[in-house]
Amino acid sequence: MLLLPAALGLLLVAALAGAPAWFLSAAALCYAAEPAVERLLPDAARPLRWGQMGVGARVLVRQAALVLLLAQSGDVGDPAIVLAALGFLLVDWLRTVALAGAVAVRRVNRLPFVTRNLGPGEPALPADPPAWQARLAGLLESRADLLPLLFGSVGLLVDFPPLLAAGLAATAAAALVVHAGQMPRLRRMRALLNADRVEHDVQRRVNRCRPEVVLYFNGPPATVYQANMWLDALERLDRKAMVLLRTPEVVGALAPTTLPVLCITRAEDMMNFDLGTVKVALYPGNTGKNLHLLREEHIKHVFVGHGDSDKGPSSNPVSKVFDEVWVAGPAGRDRYHNSDAGVRDEAIVEVGRPQLGEITTEPSGGPVPTVLYAPTWEGWDNEHGYSSLLGMGERIVRTLLEQGPRLRVIYRPHPYTGRRLPKAAAVHERLVRMIEQADRNGAGGHQVVTGADASLYECFNRSDMLVTDISSVISDYIPSLKPYVVTNPEGMDESVFRAEFPSASAAYLLGPDCAELGDILAVAATPGQDPLAGERRTLRDYLLGPEHPDAMTRFAAAVDALARSGPRSTMYGPAGPHVTTAPEPA
Repeated sequence: MLLLPAALGLLLVAALAGAPAWFLSAAALCYAAEPAVERLLPDAARPLRWGQMGVGARVLVRQAALVLLLAQSGDVGDPAIVLAALGFLLVDWLRTVALAGAVAVRRVNRLPFVTRNLGPGEPALPADPPAWQARLAGLLESRADLLPLLFGSVGLLVDFPPLLAAGLAATAAAALVVHAGQMPRLRRMRALLNADRVEHDVQRRVNRCRPEVVLYFNGPPATVYQANMWLDALERLDRKAMVLLRTPEVVGALAPTTLPVLCITRAEDMMNFDLGTVKVALYPGNTGKNLHLLREEHIKHVFVGHGDSDKGPSSNPVSKVFDEVWVAGPAGRDRYHNSDAGVRDEAIVEVGRPQLGEITTEPSGGPVPTVLYAPTWEGWDNEHGYSSLLGMGERIVRTLLEQGPRLRVIYRPHPYTGRRLPKAAAVHERLVRMIEQADRNGAGGHQVVTGADASLYECFNRSDMLVTDISSVISDYIPSLKPYVVTNPEGMDESVFRAEFPSASAAYLLGPDCAELGDILAVAATPGQDPLAGERRTLRDYLLGPEHPDAMTRFAAAVDALARSGPRSTMYGPAGPHVTTAPEPA
């Protein structure tokens, strides 16, 4: 981090000495130090700002150094010095305008209403700016002095100081280009910020749709998978459904859907919006902003979650604020019974997992068996940490890769990996490098699945075995009836582990040293030699409920029953329940 101040110091020394060649070399060191510090010390920006050495300050110091160099050179004349000073003033003014526009373009979270699938002319997010525009704005923020310093220094070396004007003009032109590119999006966002007019338009559109069921979701884009998993089930309902979001960035991250999508950002707008036709609200997560809809007494409120698992948060006491809690099967009901969550038995409804219809029992069909390693994330705190990534991840992947061409590996991390613990992100990066290196060495076929490609269910169908942690991944994989391995990071006694985590009752268990993995692979991959195959069938019914009627039928029936039951009685008083808890990704 001290490299940046040191490089700037050398630049000022070269300017005071009136040495253009040394100045040019010091400037090169300054620009080389910037990305080096960003790469080696990602958190250095904050202490640099505290020390009044932020990006903007460094740009101004380098500009001042060039003016000082011109003054110290002696024979360039006052016009060149005045040109540099006034030119930098103009460039910085244009740069400020462009950077302010870039900030405004990114702040879509200020938009009160955003929609999708509500008809032509709806208040939809404007198109994202092109990538080149964002890159150019980034260069203006941190390298706006690059061309003036380069042209100015070279001009002194070749005895042609007016060359500086070309650098200033090019930088000013870049700022104008960025700002011109921002204008269409800024004009669109300005129209969307007219809350009263937009609210009237959105209310009219929603009234026309007359939704009876809403999926209510709040969270950052990284958690949108929690909502995405319910979209198909809602599309298949006979009743009209709508997605209700609270974060504008999530609108663009939401998976393709035919459902109307409404995002209401501000609490006051949310609580004043008329949702009179809505009868049932489904909540995939426990978040504080749930309160803004829970207060509506004419709606029946249901916690559906985003996956059944044996994690502690899967029986969260906050769930008792809902009219009903929908679980997949008897295991979910038992989970609440065995906890102190306080959820009444009559409020628990077993609806299956309608998302799992696409899970097949067929083998992957590849030339060799495929093992999917899908660890969960590190959790919000150590008490709820179930991930094998930190303690076992590298051993697991190394053992799998050591099988050579006899085995194919798919690594699919949880989307939240590294959110709380940077060291988890570091392990993830090492696993990616290990897999990529194995492919380069000729193993071929291995795959890392992240981001938009991270369809968990598609990964299930392309695998022959799963290695995972205690999480909802187990319940979602069990319909495949394929063998699965559950990590036991603390090395608990097997009988105790299976009793505490019933979803592992039909699993092969893997201790902290991963010593069993080789034998597990040999047994589970041999046709007819899998001793746990029968237990997986029994576990499937326990975790997910009966196969008949299917989960979609049970889910739709539960929606219909609740919609027909009429408004709920006042349970929480006029202010509604108070919910202040963070979401727990499965």
